[in-house]
Amino acid sequence: MRLCCLITLLSLTALFAGCSTGGHKFVIIGNITGMPMQSILLEQLGANDIISVIDSTQSDKDGHFEFTEMTPEPGLFRLHFKSHKFVLLSIDHENVKVIADWSNIEKYNTTGSPASENLKQLIVAYRDQMRDFHTMSIVLDTLKAKGSDSMLAVARKDMEDMNQKFTRFIENYADTTQYLPNAVFAARILNPSSEIVFLDQFSQRISQKYKNSRMAKDFAEYYLKVSSKPVKQATVRADVSVGQLAPDVDLPNVEGDKIALATLRGKYVLIDFWASFCPPCREENPNIVAVYKKYHPKNFDIYGISLDDNKTDWYKAVKEDKLEWPQVCDLKRWESPVAKLYGVEAIPTNFLIDPTGHIVARDLRGDRLEAFLKTVLK
Repeated sequence: MRLCCLITLLSLTALFAGCSTGGHKFVIIGNITGMPMQSILLEQLGANDIISVIDSTQSDKDGHFEFTEMTPEPGLFRLHFKSHKFVLLSIDHENVKVIADWSNIEKYNTTGSPASENLKQLIVAYRDQMRDFHTMSIVLDTLKAKGSDSMLAVARKDMEDMNQKFTRFIENYADTTQYLPNAVFAARILNPSSEIVFLDQFSQRISQKYKNSRMAKDFAEYYLKVSSKPVKQATVRADVSVGQLAPDVDLPNVEGDKIALATLRGKYVLIDFWASFCPPCREENPNIVAVYKKYHPKNFDIYGISLDDNKTDWYKAVKEDKLEWPQVCDLKRWESPVAKLYGVEAIPTNFLIDPTGHIVARDLRGDRLEAFLKTVLK
């Protein structure tokens, strides 16, 4: 299973569209405590990697806003706030209330939409699993650095069991939920390269059950695309555990000039894998910017590696988020050989290397990044 950041699983291309006509009417009423006045986008997520902007509205000083729209069939929608915050909804013809606190919008609640409430449960389970995988990754790196081979073998087996168990959970959810948008969302979490048999069966089932559904047809197109990809020789994955020498990287920046990671040797360098389409990455960028400004004069630098495939979107995000350090990208998204070399299956992901080029920590985010730098950059 490829564990990508959750919200980007269906996020590749944004297409602007007018308000929908025909179909079923639905209403979204939002009350976000502490939210500053702002413009809010209502977007629809397609099963074939398309996001359509349906409408926009302005919130009031109390964090209240409303949308009244039409949809020809049940679909996946999301509320897109500033600061790259999102609320994901599964809607048919209903009045949906969204209640949340701006400081912790991920813990939003919905009423009036059983499908949205069901989808929220899946998202919570996914995020919990991601935290467990992150913890296990740290354990594995620690055991490997200590040379604890017997314990490492046990931990690897536990990690694989966790992965298999959660994959079966996602498959069962996709097969049993009564809501087609939720089923499609769950199926898109799965890694096509390892779950192609299930996805083939799933695609056939929903095509037969929902013969007139646009979403079912779009998913069928997605499945045909991923199932027909030619098999490529796999890039050999480097050993990127703590204590190992970080593999060198030499990729082009926005101007097309190659910048090698080795040119930063002699400093503490954060190798930061991110992308413009990744909301958690964009939310983390202000923290990284603050840390960069504080510690750059103390022999700290950052080497940003984007997994974008659209140069314009990448450049725009670099400018918007004020990322002043070296930024490189091969515009190959998840097929990037560098991402495969470093074993990157989720973003944001980062590796901190010391002046000799050895990895001393990984996945330092939030306060953990600054706390670690304090200990090594006195």
